[in-house]
Amino acid sequence: MKMEVCKANMLMLTDGNIDQASARIRAISYIPYFESEGFSVCHIPRVTRRPNSSFEKYFTFPLIKRYFWLKRSVALLLGNWDIVFIQRLLISEWIIKKIKKKALIIFDFDDAIYLPEKLHNRGRKTGIIISYADAVIVSTDFLNDFVRQQGKNASVIPSPVETDRIYPLPGKQYNKIPVIGWIGSYWTTGYLKIVETALQKLARENSFIFLTIGSDPKYKIEGINHIIKSWSLEDECLLINEMDIGIMPLPDDEFTRAKGGYKLYQYMAAGIPCVASPVGINSSVIHNGENGFLASTEEEWIKALQSLLINSDLREKLGKKGREDARKYYDRKVCFGKLIRIIKEEICLQKN
Repeated sequence: MKMEVCKANMLMLTDGNIDQASARIRAISYIPYFESEGFSVCHIPRVTRRPNSSFEKYFTFPLIKRYFWLKRSVALLLGNWDIVFIQRLLISEWIIKKIKKKALIIFDFDDAIYLPEKLHNRGRKTGIIISYADAVIVSTDFLNDFVRQQGKNASVIPSPVETDRIYPLPGKQYNKIPVIGWIGSYWTTGYLKIVETALQKLARENSFIFLTIGSDPKYKIEGINHIIKSWSLEDECLLINEMDIGIMPLPDDEFTRAKGGYKLYQYMAAGIPCVASPVGINSSVIHNGENGFLASTEEEWIKALQSLLINSDLREKLGKKGREDARKYYDRKVCFGKLIRIIKEEICLQKN
């Protein structure tokens, strides 16, 4: 039964634009859902889309970034908002204090953004926003551990996948030469080094194609049939459906233990069996022999991939179960149901 409409003005602030995964998946793509519930949403990203040329990178991009900063500042200080939804963006404490006086704050993050990178006080800044937030949303229990250290308790909502946008293509046939695939980004390409040797050894006795989508175009694994394709949101379903098996190798460190498993949800939505490192949320998403396999060592990677390469029935069985799990647990409609319930039951009650 549909919950009562909660009319509210929402300012949505994201660290990235629609071409940045976290911003798109955990915030921007929710906007139509919020609007269907009666919310009026104003979205202001921190940056424009990634520049495609040197002119854009060094001239247009910095100018638009400053414009967004000014627009965000004016909206925060002068706007009339009921709810401010902040996705990953770290905002100064004095501004957060002013927001707190007139609006309810939702803070969402899906990576270990509190770890120091270029900004050494990221942990303190993340903790400050958490302390002022009326509700904190994270993608994993691991991230909730950090939230608890700040004296709060977060709601865990997976990074959702649109199972009506990513799905097994009708009439799809297995490739004559099976395709092992990986989808990611330029900066996560380095994780593939974990499976380089396993894939090279596997190729000595098994025929397969290795497809990487969105990886560093200069990265190539020698000794295997490695194809690299560019990622695009419009072609994402078609690209993933070129795979017969999807992989998610990860090192085991504090940052990767916090990752949300979105890559696995994409494979599963497309009905593709997964092989993943048992790091962080992966261990609870993948159930060995049911919707995929977990692999820690080189030998385990080879064994899992080989069993799927030579057995199309097993691929079909695991892929079908993965698709069921994606629709049941990780679909956007399911995740939005959890999010809107938090807002209506915990936030709107405070407003009234």
